[in-house]
Amino acid sequence: MIFATGPQPAEALPDSTIGYVSVDLDPSGRQKLEALQALRNFPAFADNVDLAADDDLRLRLFEELQGDGLCPDLDFADDVDPWLGDRFAVAAIDMGGASGPLDLGINAVGVVQIDDAEAAEEGLAALRDCGGEGDTFGWSVAGDWAVVASTDDIAAEVTEAAADAPLAADGDFQRWTGEAGDPGILTAYVAPEAAELLADVAEVFGGFESAFSGDTCLPPLGDDPFGDDPFGDDPFSEDPFGGACDPFAGPTTGMSDQLAGLADDFAGAALTIRFDDGGLELEAAVGSADVEAASGVDDGGDDVVVTLPEDTAVAFGLGFEDGWFDAIAESADEVLGEGGLDAFLLMAEEETGLDLPDDLETLVGESAALALGGDADLTGFEEPEPPTDLELALKVEGDADDIGDLVDQLVRTSGDDSLATLLGYDADDDFVVAGPSSTYRASLLEDGGLGETDAYQDAVVNGDEAGAVLFVNFDAGPWLTGLPDLPGEVRDNLTPLRALGLSAWNDDGVGHAVLRVTTE
Repeated sequence: MIFATGPQPAEALPDSTIGYVSVDLDPSGRQKLEALQALRNFPAFADNVDLAADDDLRLRLFEELQGDGLCPDLDFADDVDPWLGDRFAVAAIDMGGASGPLDLGINAVGVVQIDDAEAAEEGLAALRDCGGEGDTFGWSVAGDWAVVASTDDIAAEVTEAAADAPLAADGDFQRWTGEAGDPGILTAYVAPEAAELLADVAEVFGGFESAFSGDTCLPPLGDDPFGDDPFGDDPFSEDPFGGACDPFAGPTTGMSDQLAGLADDFAGAALTIRFDDGGLELEAAVGSADVEAASGVDDGGDDVVVTLPEDTAVAFGLGFEDGWFDAIAESADEVLGEGGLDAFLLMAEEETGLDLPDDLETLVGESAALALGGDADLTGFEEPEPPTDLELALKVEGDADDIGDLVDQLVRTSGDDSLATLLGYDADDDFVVAGPSSTYRASLLEDGGLGETDAYQDAVVNGDEAGAVLFVNFDAGPWLTGLPDLPGEVRDNLTPLRALGLSAWNDDGVGHAVLRVTTE
């Protein structure tokens, strides 16, 4: 592992912690150099932040806070440096003993790494004193850590609980922070119990809503309880869905019921932000029994993306499993109620003439990617009609004949010439490409080799297993920096960017996502 580990704030927190965010101001030497190397490429950072690899970030932050008026009489060298370490955290802890529906027994605390316990006691006292009477807090010092809370008693209770069962040794914490990859400058963790807490909160407020709102079945809007309708005949007085009830209202306790269901499925989550190989990387992992079933995607997210031209500026790809719409509809039913999408499908069928959802599954095929070329003139979107030379197209891997027939049907049903331009298409045995530019469509039908480029491989993590992939190549051409009215300062700070990659995949009940931004 290239990133050094060491004492972490999770050691000073109990395993009843339900949410946690930690920051490391002094990560491994290599990661610190990677961060500075990446940030110095940007004029906004180089011009405004005079920072060297061996600079003390604690001092810089203290100076910034003092510049905002915090504790002007304190001296960093005398009052802070002797005791303050480089690692910090904030956490929400379930302390138990809830006294009522609005008191869930949750306390917010902070944790700071310390080098000298006696100096920390003196320094924290000085910080409290300089804040005035209204700025009170308590703390507990033990070992390498100080826990800061609203009172001394709460801080001491947290410290005592952590000594018996620390968060760092908790199985869920270890699992999910491990799923989020190598440590970095920031780590966040959400315990499985957090979803249950959210459901409890929703139930409390759902109860209030139920007490005051009455029946969720609403009278037709034409029956105005306030007198004559000032707008004349209400076009919606006849319920298009049949009956006088709001089909999307559901019971007032519906949200809490839905969250309760999610709480049963939620297994935990974690996120890490780090610098690596000249880029910024954010990795997240979340566990749910339904994470794979509800997504409707498989591992074909980059199957089409990798075939796009090398000068592609933006590409977004999805892979679809058989029956993917049923998976999405099932998830929607949990939020909107049984058959929640049926009304929308009926309206869409009337507008398009398609047989939904079957025709929609045919249209998107096994995998699809939306592509924007590096020479695309984005000012074309300002025109009332789509320009026929716009390098924007959708490339689909599927049954070319069936897809072509459905596109023709969409155009005929719409009777819209602009849609006919947007959905002009070409096809070969494996792919269909739809877009306004015949030249660009022809280039996309060829195997362009985007997946073999260094920019793509450096930015997109685990693309061959991803169900969804987003790739942005800032060096592909003038598509971005050529935008009119783009401030010069913004353009200068976009120039150092090389590429952005976002990939998401499911692995045995764990949803993974990695966002990576690379620089020159």
